[in-house]
Amino acid sequence: MNMESSAPRLIRVMILEDQGMIRTFFERWLATLPAYILVASVRSGEEALALVESARADVVLVDYQLPGMDGLEFVRAARQIRPQLRALVVSSLVDVLVLARIREAAVEGYVEKDATPEQLAEALDAVANGQSYFSSAFRETLKQEGAKAESVGKILSRREQQVLRLLLERNSNREIADKMGLSARTIEFHRANLMTKLDAKNYTELVTAAALRGWTV
Repeated sequence: MNMESSAPRLIRVMILEDQGMIRTFFERWLATLPAYILVASVRSGEEALALVESARADVVLVDYQLPGMDGLEFVRAARQIRPQLRALVVSSLVDVLVLARIREAAVEGYVEKDATPEQLAEALDAVANGQSYFSSAFRETLKQEGAKAESVGKILSRREQQVLRLLLERNSNREIADKMGLSARTIEFHRANLMTKLDAKNYTELVTAAALRGWTV
């Protein structure tokens, strides 16, 4: 008599991490967790995006900082293809504006790269099972900064935040362009967007608007 297997379905995981040593750690660590199966492990959002449909991942373990599109940009694009994809962001960043942007991105979890394997497993289990998991350090940092920092992280893109930081350090458009590897015209475009979004008419007003939202050099 034929009987259907009673074995539970393995949760399909994609790893998106550009640093080879960390990616290898994630792969080996995941292999020790019996409830999961690795379906893709790549170093860039562009590579991962090409595999979203065929890999059919349930969860992506994704770094925030990546070459090309960042982790949040990947998640947004991937969900156009696979809306049910859940995301656990793993990063070493502590910038409150970045953390605020992560919180506003509708990902299911965040944990630091210096977390223990046990903490990482706890985060993955929560995210994979329909819950959310944000580390205590993540929650405490945003709690301390409050709504001021959140508002900047919510309205500015990652690139605009980078330009703003360099502007607040009194770099010229040309200096910012050289540091970021972009054209001066592109920096002018971002600077104009910053002025519009922060309702500033000049540099002094830009500094004041940024400070009111909790961001100073």
